[in-house]
Amino acid sequence: MSTPCSPTRPALAFRIGITGARSLDEAQLPRLSDQLHDMLSTASQAMQDLASGDQPVTAAYYHADGAIPGPSLHLVSPLARGSDRLAARAALALGYTLHVPMPFPQAEYERDFDPAEDLAEFRGLLAQVGADWLELDGDRGPEMNRSYEAVGRYVVQHSDVVIAIWDGAPGGGRGGTADIVRYAAHAGVPVWWLHATEERAPVWIADIQDLRYPRAAAEQAATSLRAYLAALIPPPAPCQRQRHGIPGRLSQLGQGRRVSPEDEYFAEREQKRRWPWRAYAKLMRWASGFDPPWTPPRRPANTVARYWFDRYEPANARAADYAARYRSSYVWVFGLATLALIFGVLALLSSVLHSTADWQQEALHTLTAVFAVAELGALSLILTVVCLGMRWDWHEHSIEYRLLAELYRKQQALAPLGWALPITAVRGMTTADRPTPDRAGWVAWLFAAEQRAAPPPRGNLAQAAQGIPRSAVLEELITEQRSYHIDRWKMAESAGHTLALWGEVLFGSVFLCVVVKLVLADAFEAPGWAIVFGFLATVLPGISAGFVGVRAYAELQLIAEQSHHMVAELDRAHRRVERLDTTRPLVSQDLGAEAAAVATLMLQDLDGWARMFRVKLVEPG
Repeated sequence: MSTPCSPTRPALAFRIGITGARSLDEAQLPRLSDQLHDMLSTASQAMQDLASGDQPVTAAYYHADGAIPGPSLHLVSPLARGSDRLAARAALALGYTLHVPMPFPQAEYERDFDPAEDLAEFRGLLAQVGADWLELDGDRGPEMNRSYEAVGRYVVQHSDVVIAIWDGAPGGGRGGTADIVRYAAHAGVPVWWLHATEERAPVWIADIQDLRYPRAAAEQAATSLRAYLAALIPPPAPCQRQRHGIPGRLSQLGQGRRVSPEDEYFAEREQKRRWPWRAYAKLMRWASGFDPPWTPPRRPANTVARYWFDRYEPANARAADYAARYRSSYVWVFGLATLALIFGVLALLSSVLHSTADWQQEALHTLTAVFAVAELGALSLILTVVCLGMRWDWHEHSIEYRLLAELYRKQQALAPLGWALPITAVRGMTTADRPTPDRAGWVAWLFAAEQRAAPPPRGNLAQAAQGIPRSAVLEELITEQRSYHIDRWKMAESAGHTLALWGEVLFGSVFLCVVVKLVLADAFEAPGWAIVFGFLATVLPGISAGFVGVRAYAELQLIAEQSHHMVAELDRAHRRVERLDTTRPLVSQDLGAEAAAVATLMLQDLDGWARMFRVKLVEPG
């Protein structure tokens, strides 16, 4: 199987959102304009400095040969009167591009703007964004405050920093500035707070504690912004290779002690699935009698979904390739260990016969040497397989690339609905415990970089939510995953049963062989047959241990239980999504919330799988 083309580096981008009061004191406008200009200029200059002066940043992002990455700066603003437009004008003057989400279709949203000058200002700014606008499916009446809340949350979800022009008061209700600031603080999106009514220095709010106990040092906000960008934009530093024991030291010969997994991912080239790495798949098909069909995923028509699909494909292919190598490596290790045992016993048996028999002395001597060499060869192959897996990080790559591919796939379903995976959940998956922070932190970094560079959803969300996105959630996010887990459940359960049965049968045969050996040797004085059954009694436990070892190493029973649980959860999610009335206002929010809940559930399942296998390194012992 050939893999898709190599993945491309993400574009260097940064997104700033705006939320704030609609009514601003005329006397405060000069100060607020200056503070907005300073903040946007600081962010722009910090991005330029990172692009031109930080070699890891230059290498990590897409750029033409001989050039440096040109940072793409975006402001997300609903263009309501007051704060939204004040920030939009400042951003456009500094070369930012503007993305405009609206809580209602444009004609309905324009009812918010009166007198005529207010409407003209809105249309003039909107004209400068081209097609870069999105109409949410909100409505007036009972859903009005929820509609404003939806657009405010959209701003947070599609921003790396949110500017809040706010008086610090609790706010007037759902969807107000205070509500959106709290949402951002809980979501882990920093807020740059400009006080709407008082002469105060900007305040940096990094989390909910900063919101409760703000720190208003004069230089704190600008310093915090630069520090935030310095942590957010560069890729993770190279990490220490985790190598243990003699095989670890052997595998590292000629390699550096530090590795950059992110660089390795982008340096990957097409690899053929050669026959040794099909061992696990063939064993599972034999043991389960089950060969689930595979249908290549279709490239979506939606532009935003297609962006994520084009990143999912190479990550998925590479994850599958490394998983095949890793899984097949432990099948080979158990198989070769069993062969080494057989050859060792045969060498010992030949040696014993050679010392006691009077006939065919030279032939037995030759057989002893042949079996000893075969045993040494099997042990050498075990060491070679283990060293290769360590040297090329089959185990680590299989986990990290799968995490990345599944993040892309979940975002592919969420993005057309205007939703995004919370980056805090992504960071939690990849930095929860050691040794993950040393290796998998690049997965969260790359996914966040792709989120910043991704095209935003555009057009009328009300029309989209009634058609393709719901089908995508049902088919791509739920139905396909349900089918996958049913197939995995059946295969793991059946294969586990077969391997356990063979292990038990072979181990039970040992007792029969021991009894027969004793009877033949003592009662019938048939030493030749006693040797044969003694040989079987010695090697059959090794073969039995091989079957049991593969079953245990693959965690087939746990995988079957995990998939059984996921099928039940996905069935419940499918019923909830099918019940949604797509003609109601804000169905995109309901559908997005369900899709996000399903995506989070799947990520938790994936995280559990990754934790289970993260410690299962293939070792010669």
